[in-house]
Amino acid sequence: MATDVLTPTLPDDVFEHEGLWWRAKKGATSTFEESVAARALFLDLHRDEVWNPWRMEEEAAGLERAEQIMGEWERAEPGFKRKTKRQLDAEMARWERDWEKKRIKREALRQKNLERYDAEREQARLELLEQQCILAHRTTEVAKLRSAESYLAMDPARRTNQVAELDEQIVRHKAAVERLTPIVGDPEDVPDQHGHLPRDRRHSTLYIYRERRIQEVRELRAKLPELEAQIKDTEDKAERSKLRAQRDVKKWHLDKLLAVPRLEAEDMCADCATPAHGHGYVSPPYDWPCVAWPGQRAIHAKVMQMLEASSKRRAAEGPAAPSKSIPQPLAVVPSGLPIAEVVQRLQELEEQYPEAEVRRGRANRWELWPKRSDN
Repeated sequence: MATDVLTPTLPDDVFEHEGLWWRAKKGATSTFEESVAARALFLDLHRDEVWNPWRMEEEAAGLERAEQIMGEWERAEPGFKRKTKRQLDAEMARWERDWEKKRIKREALRQKNLERYDAEREQARLELLEQQCILAHRTTEVAKLRSAESYLAMDPARRTNQVAELDEQIVRHKAAVERLTPIVGDPEDVPDQHGHLPRDRRHSTLYIYRERRIQEVRELRAKLPELEAQIKDTEDKAERSKLRAQRDVKKWHLDKLLAVPRLEAEDMCADCATPAHGHGYVSPPYDWPCVAWPGQRAIHAKVMQMLEASSKRRAAEGPAAPSKSIPQPLAVVPSGLPIAEVVQRLQELEEQYPEAEVRRGRANRWELWPKRSDN
């Protein structure tokens, strides 16, 4: 026999939402629906503040209105009482004690992991991750070549040769993975020289990535209006095209950053401040391989050696001979302006450069040049 669940009957002036009862205070002007929306906005903005803090600035007026509406409503459960300051302080103290217990436990585990640190195993873990990534990339690449999904117009003989080369590479990478796997064991259980496991380091890489993302978004949001103003004020077509290209690149970068959903520690790479899904050898969809992987470190070291050698070579050769600069006009009046405006600008420039002469430049513009010498 089914047991009936008794549903309490609410008083006429009480509303229920998600198990909580609410009543409008005396003098309230907002509806219950507005109060529900206000609480939803308030919670959403504060939860998102750690990831998208600019929303608090953009929706400041809406947040202020939400707080006003929330203040017009009170809890209505029978016998409901808000926690006193003493109760809140006791609850905070319990949280602090629990946090301290967890910290002591984490430190004991770190010290235990430190005792089993193995530099060879740590290096093998990084190499294994790199080899697995390359193997996945090569496997996908050769499959697309075989099916002609990629490079449809490629010469058949060349396609056959490339498939054979990739097959050889895949064999080598598989062998590397098989060699490294027993050395590494579980990649998530390899402590570093400080006794931290990969899951521990992800909290740090998430923090660095989050702060870097916030800083880049703020810089881009400040720079884009400046570029728009420069584009509007620039009359030279070449310069305007250059500024538009800069704007488009920055806007693309901004949109990409804003589209990143809120990440958690488990979403991050443990070895650099990059989301784990961003590591790969094809862009898009990936950003770049992990800079901590041995192959990437070797490439970086080689590039630095080349730059250092180039710098030393230039220093030994001494200062370069001054290059012959390309002559530039003193001023430019762009084409497409009304005659009256062209005349006015030429008159203004005549006062500034009384000895200059006017010449027709590229794109039908007028250019002021220094007067030619008689010699």
